[in-house]
Amino acid sequence: MDIEKVREELLKKRAEIIESLENNKKESQNEKSGVEDAADEVTAELSRETLYKLSQTEREKLFLIDIALKKIESGTYGICEECGNPIGEKRLEAIPWVRLCIDCSQNEEALRLSNGYEDINYYNILPDASNFIEEEDNKSVSE
Repeated sequence: MDIEKVREELLKKRAEIIESLENNKKESQNEKSGVEDAADEVTAELSRETLYKLSQTEREKLFLIDIALKKIESGTYGICEECGNPIGEKRLEAIPWVRLCIDCSQNEEALRLSNGYEDINYYNILPDASNFIEEEDNKSVSE
């Protein structure tokens, strides 16, 4: 697997997400305000709700992409966070920011469904990101 190519793809996807989030923010700021009937208000609220859900999903994806980029830098990219085994190359090609191998992903999905959870908030289940992110203090020590 060409790690440099993966890194470039992740950076490209990251830039697309940031641009999309910025455009969504501009659109929500430019919404018309004025006299609206009840149907218009309901439609506007549903649009805002949908936009929020989409932007939340994009933020989570951005977070996962950032972690994948840090893993590339640290040499741990492509390793399952749950079991420590390599993640399949085809899986990484399909979802370059994936955290788990297929078996662990299926186990997580089964657990999620058995507990009745519909959504997983990745901010709550990710491992301690301090292993992947250098602090400013650490940079001065290592330089």
